[in-house]
Amino acid sequence: MSIWASDNRSGQIREALTMLLSQGVIDDFRIRPEDEFPFRVTVPAGVVPMTEHQAAHFALGAAVGHFGRLARGEDARG
Repeated sequence: MSIWASDNRSGQIREALTMLLSQGVIDDFRIRPEDEFPFRVTVPAGVVPMTEHQAAHFALGAAVGHFGRLARGEDARG
């Protein structure tokens, strides 16, 4: 069983970015498959262009940073 609805990495990254967007972790994202850096994630500092590999690592790091304490049962205030 998989947690992903998509069966390819690009689709899984889209799902992860959608979840981060819905939780308010990122401001927006766009995917332009024809670009050298197809994943463009908008954060308060601006738009960050990323490769598929970079976007996958970004999504993992953002999720851990945002949900890590909650997942460990810690108070969000530290």
